[in-house]
Amino acid sequence: MSQPLVFSAQLMQSRRYCQQRLVLLGDAAHCCHPVGGQGLNMGIRDAAALVQVLQTAQQQKQDLGSLAVLKRYDRWRRYENWVVLAFTDLLNRSFSNQWLPMVKLRRLVLRLIIYWSFPRRLLLRLMTGLWGRPPQCYQQVCSLWTEFHPQSTQLSKQKQYD
Repeated sequence: MSQPLVFSAQLMQSRRYCQQRLVLLGDAAHCCHPVGGQGLNMGIRDAAALVQVLQTAQQQKQDLGSLAVLKRYDRWRRYENWVVLAFTDLLNRSFSNQWLPMVKLRRLVLRLIIYWSFPRRLLLRLMTGLWGRPPQCYQQVCSLWTEFHPQSTQLSKQKQYD
């Protein structure tokens, strides 16, 4: 048995998410620090987006493995993932930094998020995957959630007016 190895969590994103008949998604396409808990969420959104792209291509009787079809997925997810990756990297760098001006800036930003609903709602949309262009099946899951958990929807609506 070999010695255990440690791999540091760091920001990484593939230059391309696809080639002819090949697609990268989830951790194969990108990696981020677990500070925001977004790795799994981005992978789920990648899979849902790929399903939507392939369903549309199948309905139009296109070759599912063609580069033209797979690039639709690449263009869609690579930019949206980059935004989330950049945000989680910013979180990691700002919260692991003890430089006094950064600490003061971090406190100010946190206060803004607490007392002003606009940045709070924006961050919530970003971190729940509802920012950008959410895949249709992802939106359906979110609406099912609110249908079966109306108290969470009421609570979030209530907090918007705080």
